[in-house]
Amino acid sequence: MNISHQKNVFFYFMLFGLFLLSSCAQTPPYEQEINIMVSPHKLSVNSGSEDKVFVKLLDKQGGPLFGVKVTATSAAPTVATVTPEALTDPVGKAIFLVHGISAGSTQIVFSAMGQKATMEVVFIGH
Repeated sequence: MNISHQKNVFFYFMLFGLFLLSSCAQTPPYEQEINIMVSPHKLSVNSGSEDKVFVKLLDKQGGPLFGVKVTATSAAPTVATVTPEALTDPVGKAIFLVHGISAGSTQIVFSAMGQKATMEVVFIGH
């Protein structure tokens, strides 16, 4: 095999390698799977009451996720409202306050990193 042919073969292998690398770089970003745990799962509230809800984020290996923003929304804010967002602490926990407003029930949805978890809130009286 002559030297110019070896250089051409090397050039084509390098070009093929660059093509493979560039095609891998165009893949969409990896979304991490997380586990969202809500405690308590169901909350009974009174008018004017303020109760704490704990949300814990864990990665797929069970390790805590620190500094992640968790958002919360009430499906019926006339029944109960919730702190709109919180960051997780070093053990992966975020604390939310739920305020009882009036009779009825609602779901509170907690969201983080594309994942969601819900809890039920039931108004029990004055």
